[in-house]
Amino acid sequence: MRLAVLQSNYIPWKGYFDLMAAADLFIVYDSVQYTKNDWRNRNILMSKSGPVWLTIPINTAGRAEQAINAATIGDARWARKHWQTASQLLARRSGFHLFGDEWATWFTEVSGMTHLHDVNVYFLRRLADQLHITTPITDDAEYELVHDSPTGKLVQLCELVGASRYLTGPAGLNYLELDRFRSKGIGVDVIDYGHYPTYPQVSADFHHGVSVLDLLANTGLSARDHLLRHTTTVV
Repeated sequence: MRLAVLQSNYIPWKGYFDLMAAADLFIVYDSVQYTKNDWRNRNILMSKSGPVWLTIPINTAGRAEQAINAATIGDARWARKHWQTASQLLARRSGFHLFGDEWATWFTEVSGMTHLHDVNVYFLRRLADQLHITTPITDDAEYELVHDSPTGKLVQLCELVGASRYLTGPAGLNYLELDRFRSKGIGVDVIDYGHYPTYPQVSADFHHGVSVLDLLANTGLSARDHLLRHTTTVV
């Protein structure tokens, strides 16, 4: 069984869902520290003139050490504003008619949520359904972890769920202690984000690293075909 563990992102890019689809179990790891100006609370959609940021306002004053799952939203109007922007940017794309009504409902439903974690997980689950990803999604809060290094906690999660392999993105190799996986007989696989095909995008300069809403709106029912799930064994 192959496990993937990631911090939640706000309506993330296709690579996030590619990693999810390549795993047998996906754990949202939001007990770690929230980082400002990161993908936790923001993402990008494309306009004809370039990237447009959608950012959820987060209460950070005096909360420098808060965990992602403790981060609260600072302005309840964000969801209405985001949907207004998203619908304006995506409404004329070929696949929008397939998903737009659902997306409108989602933004209405999350507008009353007070915590970033809840918003992110809500979108992750529903976008995974639209991409026909069946990988179970759980929360790290469901598992009892002892205090350890970041790699140590990931190894513990592998052991708790019975995973024989751990799946990571390329950046994971910058900080993972591979020997700790090896000592427990757990293999490590790295997903390859380097060979995604392009698709018709409103911007003249194609951008891969945008919200998956862009992929769905532009490619419709073929969106899942853009998830490659290519992996390389490291350990």
